[in-house]
Amino acid sequence: MDMKLNMMHKLAPLSIVLGCILPTPFLRAQNTEISGEDATLPSLFEYFHQQLDSLPKLKIDTDWGQLIRTKQEEAYQPAVMSFYKPDGNQVELDVKLRARGNARKKVCQFPPIKVKATKQQLKALGYGPENKLKLVLPCQLGKNHEDCLLREALAYQLYEQIDSVHFKTKIVELQGWQNENEKYSFYAFLVEDKEALASRLGGRLLYQGKMRVASMERSFYLKICFFQYMIANTDWSVASRHNLQFLQLPGYPRVVAVPYDFDYAGLVSTHYAIPGSTIPIEDVSERYFQGENVTEQEALECSQYFLSRKEQILQCCRSMNLLRERSKESSWKYLVEFFDLLENEPLVIETFVNAPGED
Repeated sequence: MDMKLNMMHKLAPLSIVLGCILPTPFLRAQNTEISGEDATLPSLFEYFHQQLDSLPKLKIDTDWGQLIRTKQEEAYQPAVMSFYKPDGNQVELDVKLRARGNARKKVCQFPPIKVKATKQQLKALGYGPENKLKLVLPCQLGKNHEDCLLREALAYQLYEQIDSVHFKTKIVELQGWQNENEKYSFYAFLVEDKEALASRLGGRLLYQGKMRVASMERSFYLKICFFQYMIANTDWSVASRHNLQFLQLPGYPRVVAVPYDFDYAGLVSTHYAIPGSTIPIEDVSERYFQGENVTEQEALECSQYFLSRKEQILQCCRSMNLLRERSKESSWKYLVEFFDLLENEPLVIETFVNAPGED
C-alpha cells in the first residue's frame, strides 16, 4: 500500500473538458437487489469523471423555486436527473436533492446541492453503490458568476498539479428544468465525496478531535500553505478544521490534510468574499501567508517544488477554455505573480519564513 501511495504522488497531466453528447432514447432504471460484486463497478461520480474529453450534460428536473426558498432547511425534495451516455442512450434517475454548504446558502441564489440516487437504480444501470453527488452551482445567474464558478473549479484542478492526494472534480453543463420547461442552464462542477476520497486512497477519515499543525505530515501541510497563498485563500484553518479534510493514510504516521472550498480565494474573486476579521488584509485579492513555524530550508525547498510545477500549473490555467478570455488572462497573470516571487530568494525568505529564531 505504501508503494501504491508513493506512486500516486507522481503528477498526471490534467485534461480540460470541451465536448458534448447528442441525445437518443433513454434508459430508465428498475429496482434490483444489491450484491457484493457492486464494489467493482464505477460510481456515478467516477463515470462522469472518466469522461476526460467531454463535457457531460446533466438535466435536473425539480421544483427549483422550492429549493431556493427553503435552502436553509436542507430538506430533501424529489427530482429527476438525466444524462446521455457515450452510446447516445439517455439515462433517467429518480433522485432526491437538497441544499448544502454554509455561507453560500446565505448569500447566493443557488446553493451547492447534494443529489442522492437509490443504490438499486444505480446497480440496474451498471454503476457502483456510492449514491451521492455533490454539485457546486454558480452563486447567481450571469457570466460573471459563472466565471467565478469556473475559477473555483480551476483552483481544484491546480491543486491536482501539486499533490495527488486531492479531491477529484468534474465540470458539467447543468440544465435546470421544472414542469417540463427549462428554467436555467449554466456550468457547474461535481466534487468527489469525502468517503469516496478516503476509499480511493485506502485511508480513514478523521471526524473528531483537536487538530494541531504539529500533528500533521509536514510536507503535505507546507504544500497546502503555499497553494493557499498562491490562490490568495485565507478561508481555511487547521485548528478549527475549516475547509480541510483530515485523513489517516497508509505509510504516513501523521495526519494528512486535503483542502477544499475555494470560493473566498482572490483567484476566484466572488462578490461576497471578504477577509476574516483576524486576517490583516483589506481585500481577498491580497495574498497573506498562514503557514506556521516555517524554516528557511522549508521555504526554499517548497518554493523549488512549486517552481518545478510552474509550467503544468500555468498550462492548466491556459487550458481552461470554458473561461472567458479576459478572465483566463487575469487568472494567468495572478499566478505568474506568485511564481515571480518564488524566483526571488530574498523575497521568499521574507514572505514565508516565520519560525522562531529565523527572523
